[in-house]
Parts: sequence; structure tokens; C-alpha cells
Amino acid sequence: MLIGQFWGTSAAEGIPAPFCRCPGCEEARKNGGKSLRTRSCFRLSDKIMLDLGADAVTQSAKFGDLADVEHILITHTHEDHLNPHMFMELVWGRAYTPKKPTHFYLTEDAFKMVEHWRKTPWIVKGILPKLEKEGLVVFHKLSFGERIEIDGCGITPLEGNHKGNVGENSALYLIDLPDGRKLFYGLDSGPYLPQTLEALKAHQIDLFISECSLGLSDAKNPGHLSFPEVETLLKQLADQGTLTAKSHVWISHISHRTSHPEMVAAAEKLSFPFPVEIAWDGLKIL
Repeated sequence: MLIGQFWGTSAAEGIPAPFCRCPGCEEARKNGGKSLRTRSCFRLSDKIMLDLGADAVTQSAKFGDLADVEHILITHTHEDHLNPHMFMELVWGRAYTPKKPTHFYLTEDAFKMVEHWRKTPWIVKGILPKLEKEGLVVFHKLSFGERIEIDGCGITPLEGNHKGNVGENSALYLIDLPDGRKLFYGLDSGPYLPQTLEALKAHQIDLFISECSLGLSDAKNPGHLSFPEVETLLKQLADQGTLTAKSHVWISHISHRTSHPEMVAAAEKLSFPFPVEIAWDGLKIL
């Protein structure tokens, strides 16, 4: 069953960031609501998650348990997207739910992190090899541009412009939904690589999710996008036919640099033939 819910929509620091008193964080503390953001992840369906990061325990308390989840697509190895503590949560939770395997999918370069975890006693108490042997956790390698099928969805990872903990480029996920629509989950990435823009020419995206880690600032970061850079990206994709009047865009992975009301106001000023909205924790789009 498709769910399509943003469980978290912040960048790595969360909003409000615990050590920060910037205007964005203070606005979130004062007004709460949609301004409060946990670290980014997305519930695609009852069985599929995109990322399982630093706030998954808190998110599951708000939005529902993870007992039915069997497949977790990892964008990259930063801890706000892939939290190894969740392997221990599987151990504890599967004592009371069916002991079925949970499948984790990472690109080939990101798989270096798995190989590191297997060798160190300091990650999940050194029991990852035991969990694999028991079939509780299963890891799969993905290749950029190669489509796989997971629970009725066609999944194609495309190469993002963002380096993870082991130097891998992030995976941006192009997803063919069972109802025929196409969803694109674009966290994390700076300006898109030429090969990724080229690959997207072959597709018309119905539901497009972009990061905006740098907010409304003019700051530059090779692995993230500011709001002006998101606008440039959307224009590129519209010009090449990837985004059309039938598309719908949501902006996520938002940092504390800009408050939620400011982001909403900026999005309302955009002039595209498709709507562009600011996502929030709990928003459902399917």
C-alpha cells in the first residue's frame, strides 16, 4: 500500500537545532507546527522507506511503527540518513514481531560502510555479522542507472552530487509507482551532474522532491542546493521536459538558515506551470 509521507524534512541539524538561536530556530521554538523538522526520511509504502536516520524512533512514535517495513533505500551514508542504531532496534523489535529480513539497499561505493561495520566491535555491539547470518538484516548493492523491482515499484538510483562518509556520491531515486506515476526523491545533491540531467530527459516526473539545504541564502556548497539553485534546477528540468504542467514539486531537507514561513513565501513567488510547495513532517503526497 502506497503511503507517500514525509517523516522528516530537515537537514542534518534538525529544526530547531539544539545549540542554535538563529531566527529560523527561534521561530520554530516559538510557533512549533510545520516549523518543527526532524531529520529527513520518507515512508513510500507500508513496506518501503527511503532512509532511516537519526530521528527514526521519534518519527515512528508520531507516524506509526516500522514492523511492516521490509525494504530501506539509503541515499547515502551520513548519519542523518543512515543510523546504525536502527539495527539494534530491529533486534529488539523482532523479538515481538515476525522475524523476517529487513533489506537495506546502498550503491556500490556506499557499501564500503557496510564492510566497515562488519569488522568493527564499536558499531551495534559488533553483532552485524550475526544479524546477517540469521537473516534479520540483508544488504544489497545498487548500481547507478540500473533499475530493480521492489514490492511493485521500479527503483532506479541516479547519481547525486554529494559525498557521503566513505566518499560515495549520493543516490537520487527515480521510482515507478504501481499506479503508473513517477516519483523522484532528490536528497542530498548539489547542482545535478550532467549524466543525471541526461538520464532524466527520458522521463516525465509526476512527483518531484528536491532538497534545499541552504535555504534562501546565496551560500555555496558543492553538495547542497540553495533556494535560487533549486529554482535554476526546476527551470532546467522544465526546459528539457522532465517537469511538465502535470508535475508537482515539494522542497525538503531544509536547514535552519530560513524559517518555514519565509520558505513558503518564496515558493509562492515562483512562476512555473506546476505547483512548488514546502514539505513538512507528516505531509502525505500519495
